[in-house]
Amino acid sequence: MLSDSARSEIQNLMAQYPRARSAILPALYVAQQEIGWLPDEAMDEIALLFGMEPAEVYAIAGFYNMFYKEPKGKFHLEICTNVPCMLRGSGNIADYLQERLGIGFGETTADGNFSLDHMECLGSCATGPVVFARRSQSAWGRYFENLTPGQVDVMLDELLLEDALPGEQTPARPYHHDHHPETNYLLARIDKPHSHKIETYLADGGYETARKALAMEPAEVIETVKKAGVRGRGGAGFPAGVKWGFIPKDIYPRYLVVNADESEPGTFKDRLILEFDPHQLLEGIICTSWAIQAHYAFVYVRGEYMFAQERMKTAIAEAKAKGFLGKGIFGSDFDLEVIIHSGAGAYICGEETALLSSLEGYRGHPRLKPPFPAVAGLYAKPTIVNNVETISHVRHVMEHGADWYRQWGTERSPGLQLISLSGQVKKPGVYEIPYGMTFRELIYDYAGGTVDDRPIKSIIPGGLSMPQILPDALDVGIDFESIVGAGSMLGSGGVIVICEGESIIPIARRAMSFYVEESCGKCTPCREGGSWMEKILKRIEAGEGTLEDLETMARVTKYIDQQSFCPFGPASVWGLQSTLRLFGDEYKDFILETNPNGHKPDIPVRPIYRADSGELHENLLDDATLAPLVP
Repeated sequence: MLSDSARSEIQNLMAQYPRARSAILPALYVAQQEIGWLPDEAMDEIALLFGMEPAEVYAIAGFYNMFYKEPKGKFHLEICTNVPCMLRGSGNIADYLQERLGIGFGETTADGNFSLDHMECLGSCATGPVVFARRSQSAWGRYFENLTPGQVDVMLDELLLEDALPGEQTPARPYHHDHHPETNYLLARIDKPHSHKIETYLADGGYETARKALAMEPAEVIETVKKAGVRGRGGAGFPAGVKWGFIPKDIYPRYLVVNADESEPGTFKDRLILEFDPHQLLEGIICTSWAIQAHYAFVYVRGEYMFAQERMKTAIAEAKAKGFLGKGIFGSDFDLEVIIHSGAGAYICGEETALLSSLEGYRGHPRLKPPFPAVAGLYAKPTIVNNVETISHVRHVMEHGADWYRQWGTERSPGLQLISLSGQVKKPGVYEIPYGMTFRELIYDYAGGTVDDRPIKSIIPGGLSMPQILPDALDVGIDFESIVGAGSMLGSGGVIVICEGESIIPIARRAMSFYVEESCGKCTPCREGGSWMEKILKRIEAGEGTLEDLETMARVTKYIDQQSFCPFGPASVWGLQSTLRLFGDEYKDFILETNPNGHKPDIPVRPIYRADSGELHENLLDDATLAPLVP
């Protein structure tokens, strides 16, 4: 089924990687773009090219949701209905789209022009409601952001006329704090004309820091980053320089992998760097690759970020033309290849070992640690995995020094952080702030307060998976340690604001639906337990819940938290656990108001062992035991 040109393109992709199998996802994209979907016959041909069994190719394609297992319409429209967009009215736009097209989710219009689906998250949380439009038999995809019903009509007309297809379509920029230049480094250039082009980057002194780093000893670069205290921005907050120091001596090759999967709902900071200042990231990659002596760097970009991928590929070509990448960079004897690798729609690939599995050409299943990637990562070789923002910070630390970086923040959380602010605030966006700034300053001074000046009901401080906190934490500092003290975690820096008047139950149900959809299926607690929790929440929302359901959720989420294979299992229930703790009365009142049989006095008393206290408790519905289960 594949044309000679498609076969040739796949073979060229295979040659780019140290191991050809890593090109399996790009190869599937090539086939899908040529045919419009992935019939078995096309995957059989791909299996033959890679020397794999067809069943293995089917399993890989089936794991990722951006590969079509059946034909779609001319345009595939996916609307984000996750919590941040939900809080900004995406449900109304979803209803309007279905009415306007005359189809439901998972259906295609009779004329074959449009297929419609909901999407879990698009990394457009500050500019929602958003629709991702992809054209079948094409590598073209575009975001339509800040949608209203009228703009939906314009979008559909544009697509049918194909006016939206030619040329470069620049996406919307969310708010950011360009009026605070004293703490504006990572975002300093994004509003400049042609900020993504190498000419403007060089005019601003770009790539001079890379030259400086290459003149240093690699160990000196590592020590500078370690002294600065740069912490990982992907969620765990582990010090980057310390991680680099874990690479064993005299074992080569080594690899750098930049995690640009950014699939955590409420997180969209890396997207701005990828789209509007890609050379900043590339310069950070050069500094980091030199430090760890890696000759290959891979940027794993989530599949939906098509525009970001194109910007990065163009930036790499520009840097290569200048001699900054490729053979003998900057006239040295150091070689460095940077490869953009597209994901294909799998939240689990944000976890570093699952990302490595995916990059090697397998399903994105997490791996047991230890060994950690720094010891045995990509192709079982020493590998450093860092977030886009982390690597971008390296570029500035190497330019200005460790002491400069430590002038901001706290002793244990030094420096600046990009915060993705979404939900019910007047100016959702990406804000570059010093660690220690309070939530009150961020929400009211930077973002202008809440929509319609409504009181805050709760705050999710670090992406959808993090436990919620109450508005009495508004004066808590935004840093790793302070937020843990408030009962949550900073995570990926995605702050979601929920205002009074919103029911916590549909929010909890929609969040759980996301984690059920995105579970990789590797372990039973996450795969089965999450689905069980979603069914209970749907039953409660439908007015069929009982108080026993609350006890069941509190009990089962404990086991999901403590017995899942990888960190994403626990993360899937932290938010639900926090709503049971903080809004238990709201759950109880709703159940008793909507279901006459909601109160069952014959609930059996189950002894519950609490790992945090080492004590037995009779019933998790008791106020004393419905406590936070946050690590």
